[in-house]
Amino acid sequence: MKTIIKLKKLKYIGVFFLLFLCSCEDVIDVDLETGDSTIVIDAEILWEKGTDGNVQTIRISRMTDYYNPEPPKVSGAQIYIENSSGDLFTFSETDVMGVYVCDNFLPQLNETYTLQVTVEDKTFTASETLIPVPEINRVEQDYIEGFSGDENFEVSIFYDDPENQTNFYLTDFKASVLQYPEYILIDDEFYNGNEVENNFSDEDLEVGNSIEIIHRGVSEQFYNYMNLVLETTSSNPFATPPANIRGNIINQSNHEDYALGYFRLCEANQLLYTLDEERTENTN
Repeated sequence: MKTIIKLKKLKYIGVFFLLFLCSCEDVIDVDLETGDSTIVIDAEILWEKGTDGNVQTIRISRMTDYYNPEPPKVSGAQIYIENSSGDLFTFSETDVMGVYVCDNFLPQLNETYTLQVTVEDKTFTASETLIPVPEINRVEQDYIEGFSGDENFEVSIFYDDPENQTNFYLTDFKASVLQYPEYILIDDEFYNGNEVENNFSDEDLEVGNSIEIIHRGVSEQFYNYMNLVLETTSSNPFATPPANIRGNIINQSNHEDYALGYFRLCEANQLLYTLDEERTENTN
C-alpha cells in the first residue's frame, strides 16, 4: 500500500460570489472552543546513516486553541530513554523552552527502547524498536507532464527492499515551494525483494531549488498510526496530530489522560538534492 499526501491549494470561488461577500456589513462572531491542555510529545529518534546518532532531541508542547498559531511549550519535564540492557539516556532541557536534548545516545538497530517522560506529576511511557532502512541506490530527476500540459520536475529515489522481510517506510520531501513536506508512506507488500521508487513532483519546482529528502525505516505500528493521521489531515502530521488518534505514549496512572504523539526510532537516509538543467541525473 502506498499513501501520498499533498497539501491542496485553495481556489477562489468566483468574482460574483466575492462581491456578494464584500457587500455584507454585518460582523459575525464565531465562538470557537478553546483547545484543551493535552500534552504533545514529539519523540523521534532519528539515526542518520553515517553518523554516530549520539545527539537526539525531544520536544514537548500542549494543544492550543484555533487562534493561537504557536503551541505552548512545556518546561520542567524529566525525560530519559532506557535500552534493553538497562542503559539510561537522559534528555536535558535546553535554553529553548520545551526542547530537550541528549548528547550520548547509543543507537542500535533492532534494539528495543523505552521512553519515560514525567511532567506535572504525570508519567508517560512508550516502547519501540529502532528500525533499519536500506541505502538509497540513486536519485534521479526528470520531467513529467502536469495537468496543464506543462512539464514539471520530478525527483525520485531508488532503494532495494530486503527479500523475505516485511518492511515499512516513511519518506518526506521538503522544498521551499511547499508549505508542508510531502510524505510517502509505503509497505513492501507489492515490492518485496525488489527495487522501490519513491517520487515527488510539484508544478512550482524550478532549476536551483533544493529538496531535502529523509527516508526512514519504520515499525508496522508506527506505519498504521501514520496511515490514520495522513488519511485524516493533509497538514503537517508531525505538528499536533488529530486528538482522536492515539499514539503509543501512555499515562501510567490514568490511561484516559494520554499524551498525543508517537515515540518512534528510525534509521534514515538524509540528503539534499538540487535541481539542475539536466533532464535526468543520477546520484550514487
